[in-house]
Amino acid sequence: MKSEIVESRQFFIWTFGLTVGTSVLVIPSSLALTAREDAWIGALVSLAINLLMVLLYIAISRRYPDLTWFEIMEAALGKPLGKLATCLYLFYFLILAGTLLGNLGFFLTSEILVDTPIEAIQVLFLVAVVFAARLGIAVFARVGELLFPWIVFFSLCLILALLPHTEWTYIQPVLENGWGPVLRAGFHTAMFQELVVLMAFLPLTKERRRAERSYFRAAGLGGLLLTIVVLLSVLVLGVQQAANSTFPAYALAKTIFLGEFIQRIEGALIALWILSFFVKTMLLTFAQLQGLKTLFGLRSYRHLIYPLAALILIVAWNTYIDSVYVAEIIQKVWANYSFVHLVLFPVLILAVGLCRRQGRRTSK
Repeated sequence: MKSEIVESRQFFIWTFGLTVGTSVLVIPSSLALTAREDAWIGALVSLAINLLMVLLYIAISRRYPDLTWFEIMEAALGKPLGKLATCLYLFYFLILAGTLLGNLGFFLTSEILVDTPIEAIQVLFLVAVVFAARLGIAVFARVGELLFPWIVFFSLCLILALLPHTEWTYIQPVLENGWGPVLRAGFHTAMFQELVVLMAFLPLTKERRRAERSYFRAAGLGGLLLTIVVLLSVLVLGVQQAANSTFPAYALAKTIFLGEFIQRIEGALIALWILSFFVKTMLLTFAQLQGLKTLFGLRSYRHLIYPLAALILIVAWNTYIDSVYVAEIIQKVWANYSFVHLVLFPVLILAVGLCRRQGRRTSK
């Protein structure tokens, strides 16, 4: 995989897709539930946290410029502990990929294809993932370039069509309950972006400095889009409906009604979500394949594609049991679990790198 080169603009698209991903559908609800009228401020807090995490990841990558995330852990922690950490991240990525696939099936069968078996939708989507994985990461990068203009187009259509329906009194009063709920909501939301996944691909970029800037800018742009969607969810639906809806962004799109003939354009949102969802799922799949290749010292990951796809499908069928169960896990467990992988481990690895550098200077 290291022989495949990724352009900085392709890396930008990956980062944007990973940031938006499923978040555009589910994040507005959790933010409105915790921060109420200040949900949009919580989204800005989440954006700031994500940008700080990206700076942390860039600092680590500069310490180990030619290594992937899994190789960095082995270099920093030693082979035994590094391989153990790789196993923990592989499990984290697997659970995340399976949950995303379950979320896709639940959304489509509950809102659109109500008579279609959820397993059929998930298998069909996974077939597309397997096909893309067999073609390789370079082909997927070019596909991302084809999908990105459509993601931007559908996003702009959704935002512009919703502006006439906004009611600014819905976000008042501002900070009625102080900063506590806003900060909690922002931290919780930031743990859903999983931008550490991109560390598996940063060494593949052709122009490293430009790729790092793309990493930062795309995380900011994706977070800004999520903030706008959260703000519109509250301005159009109101706090109660935004907080109680399973997919508030989808409910938001169904409210569009312009000129007696432009209506029911929620298909644009579905297209936006599925395109960005595909990008996120593929990145998680390639990251897992790369991690398995590093863990077992393999020359190629291609023979692992089908077993990994089957494993993701099994996880999807056994983790996404129902929306109530998943919502409870998200509210009580996922943020702290993600914090370990998104912040604690990277901080530990950066600290180890700094200590070793200081030790070399002292010995000289």
